[in-house]
Amino acid sequence: MNRKLLLPCLALILSILACSVDFNLTDTPPAPVDGTSLPPTEVTPELPAPPPGTPALTVDALRNATYNIVDFFGSPLTVTLTDGHYASGSDPAAVDYLAVSMGDMIAFGDLNYDGLDDAAVILGINAGGTGVFTYIAAVLSAAGAPLHAASVFVDDRPMIPALSILAGEIRAQTVLHGADDPMCCPSMPMDLGYRLYNFSQLVLTCQAGETPGGAPRQINLSTPADLAVVAYPFTVSGMVTVGPFENTLAYNIYTPDNTLVTGGSVMTDSPNPGDPGAFSLPVELSMAGVNGLVRIEFIEYSMEDGAIMTLDSVLVNVP
Repeated sequence: MNRKLLLPCLALILSILACSVDFNLTDTPPAPVDGTSLPPTEVTPELPAPPPGTPALTVDALRNATYNIVDFFGSPLTVTLTDGHYASGSDPAAVDYLAVSMGDMIAFGDLNYDGLDDAAVILGINAGGTGVFTYIAAVLSAAGAPLHAASVFVDDRPMIPALSILAGEIRAQTVLHGADDPMCCPSMPMDLGYRLYNFSQLVLTCQAGETPGGAPRQINLSTPADLAVVAYPFTVSGMVTVGPFENTLAYNIYTPDNTLVTGGSVMTDSPNPGDPGAFSLPVELSMAGVNGLVRIEFIEYSMEDGAIMTLDSVLVNVP
């Protein structure tokens, strides 16, 4: 069986320090209320309580769940783990050999805003040879039963020292392989964030890094707060630790089903090339009828090859 894998080419040493703000998680955030200490257009929602009597998703259930690994093979294929492992046979040299193992690191948190704790797990896939292709899998709680929703490829034999779920976003601190790294020894720290869309896709929502000299290279959004309730018009503000090329960031705005509404560019006020700087983007989409959980992302692209150098996003609720 021939399998062709596309591994990402990584050009920068990335940090594990960004994309780590504490947020409140909600299902459908409430409408603004009087007496809040926040500005009139922004309200921090409260954490919904799980429905009474709903069983919790357990580690044992995750280690014996069924996982769809279509992303690896390009065609429908599911495997059911037994105590965290699956193997199609005992001979790794067999043409259709497949082994899947679940890592010990598990994160619990609400991924679909229903008040129930879902999970993020790490799956390693081996099809013979030395490669162990590592994925992060999002698993929803269906009344306590595990339902694998989506996976995203990380790297061949990366290190993942931390995994968490915050405000509906999977956060992974990783060390990945650079173009010149031997497979034994990844050297590039990268902090990644993903959100689940359409119950079938993990979308990159944060990527933080370092310059070659080790300084943080990040986009850090400050307002509005993630998952805050806002009303049009509102302004998204943030900082860059390293000024982008020609002080220009790209931005995109998405609907709750991850449909692109609009995009463009925004300038930072970095006084010199590479200096820190601030930026802001007024958002007014009331005439377009864009409501619900709206995502606004800001990206710095590499001028060399168009790769993402750093990215941050905010998810807000527009009633």
